[in-house]
Amino acid sequence: MKIIGIIGSRRRNTDDDHALIWEAFRQIYEDGDKICSGGCPKGGDRFAEIIAQKIGLTERNGGLIIHRPKSVPSGSPRWTYAKVNYDRNTLIAKDSDIIIACVASDRKGGTEDTIKKSKGKIILV
Repeated sequence: MKIIGIIGSRRRNTDDDHALIWEAFRQIYEDGDKICSGGCPKGGDRFAEIIAQKIGLTERNGGLIIHRPKSVPSGSPRWTYAKVNYDRNTLIAKDSDIIIACVASDRKGGTEDTIKKSKGKIILV
């Protein structure tokens, strides 16, 4: 059993992007594997939840692990919001055995942060 992290830029949110993630996932998924992601409503996190639903994995049955960012009080400095998201990326990288990433063309942001924190793990981009 392995945990497959599925991540991606919110700017990569098309049906074509989903198809790419689905194909990479199908190549490595085996019965008993779990999915880990970050709970964003766009991009790779959204694809993770769609794929999990398609194959019957849920948070309730333990097959879907979602590390949602912690709430930030209204009026907090911008860096506070960034920190909770980067902390979430650390958890995804730590929990996942393999990462499937749908990266943005500029290779900046949270997806890249998670990839950097996943050193030594198989990463399919």
